[in-house]
Amino acid sequence: MRLAAALFGLVLLLACPAAATPTEPTTPEQDLRDAENSYYYGDYPRVMAKLAPLVEPDILLADPAAVARAYELLGLAAFFLDQQADARTWFERLIRYRPDAALNPVVVPPPAVAFFDDIKAGLSDEISRKREALRREQEAEEARRRQATQTQVKVETQVNSRLVAGLPFGIGQFQNGDDALGYTFLSTEVVAIGLSGFFFLAVEDLRQTDGRFARSDVARAENYQTAQLISGGIALGLMVTGIAHALLTYEPERPLRETPMPAPDSAAPPVGQTLFTF
Repeated sequence: MRLAAALFGLVLLLACPAAATPTEPTTPEQDLRDAENSYYYGDYPRVMAKLAPLVEPDILLADPAAVARAYELLGLAAFFLDQQADARTWFERLIRYRPDAALNPVVVPPPAVAFFDDIKAGLSDEISRKREALRREQEAEEARRRQATQTQVKVETQVNSRLVAGLPFGIGQFQNGDDALGYTFLSTEVVAIGLSGFFFLAVEDLRQTDGRFARSDVARAENYQTAQLISGGIALGLMVTGIAHALLTYEPERPLRETPMPAPDSAAPPVGQTLFTF
């Protein structure tokens, strides 16, 4: 007798800790899968009990597809329990959350599909207005995002003068920002003018006090004068060419430098994922 009592006490001692071990809490996703299994077995009250806390007062499911599935199962469970008002409420939430939602007629009985389609038809105008409002909100958000990512640049410009473009020695080219061509005209014109001046002085050096040339210097003076005229003509031609080029390529303004500016601070609120907030 005492042995039996001792064995019974030992059994109770071993069983109590196991019975007192708490069960691990389930996640919203696990509750959704459990509710789906209950729906397929026709346990509609358990479906309602499992899913309602997942979507009200707060939505606990992170995946939008899971939220839509919860609304669908709640609506179907309420419909099959003949709770028409609750079924309408859940289906309306589904349609507002996913305007393109539809019941699969292969697995859902025709009466439930017809009930859902009637609700969706009644909300068509409201959904259209909400879609248009959402489209405008998304366009405004996209415009704000583009503005925030655009790089603003401060451009410093130089105002040019057409009169300056008409000056020789490459001044017009320098004004237009074409420094290489400006130095080319400057150097060649200076060299041509220098040669013309040199030959002029050479001719004058051969001239006697009476303004005439000695018979032996006449030919040389003529050569110097010819070289003077040629170099002077080249200088004049270069000047005319440089001025014409500067006038043809003249621009009223020329950008000097670009300085990147910081983008404007844009703290636009994010666009919602659904048409409605519950």
